Amino acid sequence: MDNNQKNHILHVIYNMEPGGIENWLMNLLRVFNRDLFQIDFLFHTTKASTYDKEILDLGSNILRCPWPKRPLKYSRNLKKLIKKYGPYDVIHSHVHHFSGWVLRSAHQAGIPIRIAHSHSNISTIISQSNWIRKVYYIYMKHLVKRYATVGIAASEQAAVALFDHKWKTDQRWQVIPCGINVDLFKEPVDQSAVRRKLGIPPESFVVGHVGRFSEEKNHLFIIDVFSEVIRKDPSVRLVLVGDGKHLSNIKKLSQKKGLNKKIIFTGSRNNVAELMLGAMDVFLFPSLWEGLGLALVEAQAAGIPCVLSEHIPYEADVLLPLINRLPLSESVGKWAETIFDIRQMKKGKTISRKNSLQMVLNSSFNLDVGKLKLESIYKQE
Repeated sequence: MDNNQKNHILHVIYNMEPGGIENWLMNLLRVFNRDLFQIDFLFHTTKASTYDKEILDLGSNILRCPWPKRPLKYSRNLKKLIKKYGPYDVIHSHVHHFSGWVLRSAHQAGIPIRIAHSHSNISTIISQSNWIRKVYYIYMKHLVKRYATVGIAASEQAAVALFDHKWKTDQRWQVIPCGINVDLFKEPVDQSAVRRKLGIPPESFVVGHVGRFSEEKNHLFIIDVFSEVIRKDPSVRLVLVGDGKHLSNIKKLSQKKGLNKKIIFTGSRNNVAELMLGAMDVFLFPSLWEGLGLALVEAQAAGIPCVLSEHIPYEADVLLPLINRLPLSESVGKWAETIFDIRQMKKGKTISRKNSLQMVLNSSFNLDVGKLKLESIYKQE
């Protein structure tokens, strides 16, 4: 097929370091038909990202527009890049409220399909912001409503955060959960080998967490809970997968508490399925807020019992026997007790890996389901 007959899509995101949104986008890029779609990426940074090489190897272009704090310069540069690499049929923005400015610029550049994608529920952040920041959120939400031709949210909470409480009355807005590549969880995993590489004793009970080291993931609470777990059983280990601006502070805190030999910091990894299947016995997810919590869906695909906060959208509860919800107002002792209950099989894992995989495969979190919906939007069917 001639290149001009393809649908040209431009995704806008800060960078492509491994994370929930980024992993989802990479999984989509790998399975989209490149004879029908040319998918490019625009980053808000000049720094190289982990996925850059694979993106380029798959035939995509990487555009860089690193001035979101200087909106007029950003807009001029964005339009120049669109002219150079386009024309684009679709711009798909993943930068939450700033999507308003992105889509305004895209409208001026003549892109017909303009998508604002809400991946997170930042209502708490907005409520705690100063008045200048609140004015910013109000203005950007206005721009989203004016210039978006389509709005996608990872959950109903994420939809409210960007499109407001009346989002269901506007036909442009819809919920499409981000999906996971279930095939990754079908691969056989040598648990002993995975644990050996991580330096975990083969018989240890392991608490795991996957998430960027940022405020909403609540790593301080994770450390507090783990401190209580260790107090009762020093043989337990904690695996923290991810990177981010709070990583160094969490490492310092773990050392201060004498936990550094009990915690394994893996950094950003692209083999999350292998780590979940090979190293984790329970998944701890006490987020302060989430748009959805894709890592929780992955943990359920791996058949791992999960202990999570009340702030995770209920749409992410695919396999209820694996779900253990607790309010963050509960004591760390109660959270630790729930983890030990799971270990003693009083709660938790009552579903085989085969059945857990099948249930996720049959759910809206199957990557193929979301892929078909996006293809329809991109082709304006």
